[in-house]
Amino acid sequence: MAVDRARTGLAAARRAVRVSGPRRTLSHPVIIEVEPRENIAAGRFGWGLGPWAPTGSVRRVRALGGPPDGAGTAPADAQAILAVAAGRPLVAVVRDAHRDQNTRSLVEALLAARPDLVLVEMGLPLWRPSGGTSYLATYGASRASAQAAAELLGLA
Repeated sequence: MAVDRARTGLAAARRAVRVSGPRRTLSHPVIIEVEPRENIAAGRFGWGLGPWAPTGSVRRVRALGGPPDGAGTAPADAQAILAVAAGRPLVAVVRDAHRDQNTRSLVEALLAARPDLVLVEMGLPLWRPSGGTSYLATYGASRASAQAAAELLGLA
Protein backbone atom coordinates (compact mmCIF):
# COMPACT_ATOMS: atom_id res chain seq x y z
CA MET A 1 0.00 0.00 0.00
CA ALA A 2 1.40 3.39 -1.02
CA VAL A 3 1.75 6.09 1.61
CA ASP A 4 0.83 9.67 0.73
CA ARG A 5 3.80 11.36 2.42
CA ALA A 6 2.50 14.91 1.91
CA ARG A 7 -0.83 14.10 3.53
CA THR A 8 0.86 12.21 6.37
CA GLY A 9 3.33 15.07 6.97
CA LEU A 10 0.55 17.67 7.05
CA ALA A 11 -1.50 15.58 9.48
CA ALA A 12 1.53 15.29 11.78
CA ALA A 13 2.26 19.04 11.52
CA ARG A 14 -1.34 19.89 12.41
CA ARG A 15 -1.10 17.71 15.53
CA ALA A 16 2.24 19.26 16.52
CA VAL A 17 1.19 22.94 16.51
CA ARG A 18 0.56 24.44 19.94
CA VAL A 19 -1.50 27.61 20.28
CA SER A 20 -1.81 29.83 23.32
CA GLY A 21 -3.03 33.31 24.13
CA PRO A 22 -5.92 35.18 22.60
CA ARG A 23 -7.13 34.35 19.10
CA ARG A 24 -6.71 37.25 16.68
CA THR A 25 -8.68 38.06 13.56
CA LEU A 26 -6.30 38.44 10.65
CA SER A 27 -7.67 40.40 7.76
CA HIS A 28 -4.89 41.31 5.30
CA PRO A 29 -2.08 41.13 7.88
CA VAL A 30 1.48 42.37 7.64
CA ILE A 31 3.70 39.32 8.13
CA ILE A 32 7.30 39.90 9.19
CA GLU A 33 9.53 36.85 8.82
CA VAL A 34 12.75 37.28 10.78
CA GLU A 35 15.51 35.36 9.03
CA PRO A 36 17.51 33.39 11.61
CA ARG A 37 21.26 33.17 11.75
CA GLU A 38 22.54 30.29 9.68
CA ASN A 39 23.71 27.24 11.54
CA ILE A 40 25.56 24.19 10.42
CA ALA A 41 22.57 21.91 11.03
CA ALA A 42 19.97 23.81 9.01
CA GLY A 43 21.85 26.14 6.69
CA ARG A 44 19.70 28.28 4.40
CA PHE A 45 16.37 26.99 3.09
CA GLY A 46 12.93 28.26 2.15
CA TRP A 47 10.50 28.57 5.05
CA GLY A 48 7.66 30.78 6.24
CA LEU A 49 4.03 31.65 5.59
CA GLY A 50 4.57 33.24 2.17
CA PRO A 51 2.76 30.59 0.08
CA TRP A 52 -0.47 31.16 2.05
CA ALA A 53 -0.23 34.89 2.75
CA PRO A 54 -2.05 37.59 0.79
CA THR A 55 0.07 39.02 -2.02
CA GLY A 56 2.46 41.70 -0.80
CA SER A 57 1.89 41.04 2.90
CA VAL A 58 5.16 39.22 3.71
CA ARG A 59 8.39 41.06 4.45
CA ARG A 60 11.55 39.06 5.15
CA VAL A 61 13.99 40.84 7.48
CA ARG A 62 17.03 40.03 9.58
CA ALA A 63 17.41 41.24 13.12
CA LEU A 64 19.60 44.33 13.57
CA GLY A 65 23.11 43.40 14.50
CA GLY A 66 22.89 40.24 12.43
CA PRO A 67 25.58 39.42 9.90
CA PRO A 68 25.38 40.87 6.38
CA ASP A 69 23.11 38.88 4.14
CA GLY A 70 23.67 38.14 0.47
CA ALA A 71 20.04 37.13 -0.14
CA GLY A 72 18.63 40.65 -0.11
CA THR A 73 17.13 40.41 3.36
CA ALA A 74 16.73 43.90 4.81
CA PRO A 75 17.78 44.69 8.39
CA ALA A 76 14.78 44.96 10.69
CA ASP A 77 13.75 48.32 12.08
CA ALA A 78 10.91 48.04 14.60
CA GLN A 79 9.66 51.58 13.90
CA ALA A 80 9.56 50.98 10.15
CA ILE A 81 7.72 47.67 10.68
CA LEU A 82 5.20 49.38 12.96
CA ALA A 83 4.64 52.12 10.38
CA VAL A 84 3.97 49.59 7.62
CA ALA A 85 1.60 47.64 9.88
CA ALA A 86 -0.38 50.65 11.11
CA GLY A 87 -4.07 49.79 11.02
CA ARG A 88 -3.42 46.17 10.01
CA PRO A 89 -2.89 42.97 11.99
CA LEU A 90 0.79 42.19 12.60
CA VAL A 91 2.31 38.71 12.58
CA ALA A 92 5.96 38.07 13.46
CA VAL A 93 7.37 34.74 12.32
CA VAL A 94 10.64 33.59 13.87
CA ARG A 95 12.72 30.45 13.79
CA ASP A 96 14.68 29.40 16.87
CA ALA A 97 14.41 32.83 18.51
CA HIS A 98 16.16 31.42 21.57
CA ARG A 99 19.42 31.41 19.59
CA ASP A 100 19.50 35.13 18.77
CA GLN A 101 19.20 38.03 21.21
CA ASN A 102 18.67 40.45 18.30
CA THR A 103 15.59 38.52 17.18
CA ARG A 104 14.23 38.45 20.73
CA SER A 105 14.84 42.19 21.12
CA LEU A 106 13.02 42.92 17.86
CA VAL A 107 10.01 40.83 18.91
CA GLU A 108 9.92 42.50 22.33
CA ALA A 109 10.08 45.98 20.75
CA LEU A 110 7.22 45.10 18.41
CA LEU A 111 5.18 43.66 21.27
CA ALA A 112 5.74 46.75 23.43
CA ALA A 113 4.03 48.84 20.75
CA ARG A 114 1.64 46.18 19.44
CA PRO A 115 0.49 43.76 22.18
CA ASP A 116 -1.99 42.41 19.61
CA LEU A 117 0.92 40.98 17.59
CA VAL A 118 0.70 37.29 16.72
CA LEU A 119 3.99 35.46 17.21
CA VAL A 120 4.69 32.28 15.25
CA GLU A 121 7.75 30.24 16.29
CA MET A 122 8.75 27.85 13.50
CA GLY A 123 11.65 26.30 15.33
CA LEU A 124 12.10 25.08 18.86
CA PRO A 125 9.90 27.08 21.24
CA LEU A 126 12.56 27.45 23.93
CA TRP A 127 11.91 31.20 24.30
CA ARG A 128 8.73 33.15 24.32
CA PRO A 129 8.05 36.67 25.46
CA SER A 130 6.25 37.29 28.70
CA GLY A 131 2.68 38.47 28.51
CA GLY A 132 -0.42 37.21 26.81
CA THR A 133 0.39 37.52 23.14
CA SER A 134 -1.12 35.16 20.60
CA TYR A 135 1.51 32.47 20.16
CA LEU A 136 1.81 29.52 17.79
CA ALA A 137 4.65 27.01 18.04
CA THR A 138 5.00 24.70 15.04
CA TYR A 139 8.07 22.73 16.21
CA GLY A 140 9.52 22.89 12.71
CA ALA A 141 9.90 25.03 9.60
CA SER A 142 8.79 22.52 6.98
CA ARG A 143 6.20 23.36 4.35
CA ALA A 144 3.69 21.21 6.26
CA SER A 145 4.41 23.10 9.49
CA ALA A 146 3.94 26.42 7.71
CA GLN A 147 0.66 25.26 6.20
CA ALA A 148 -0.62 24.08 9.60
CA ALA A 149 0.18 27.52 11.08
CA ALA A 150 -1.37 29.31 8.10
CA GLU A 151 -4.57 27.30 8.56
CA LEU A 152 -4.80 28.26 12.23
CA LEU A 153 -4.24 31.92 11.32
CA GLY A 154 -6.99 31.77 8.71
CA LEU A 155 -4.57 32.29 5.81
CA ALA A 156 -5.05 28.88 4.17
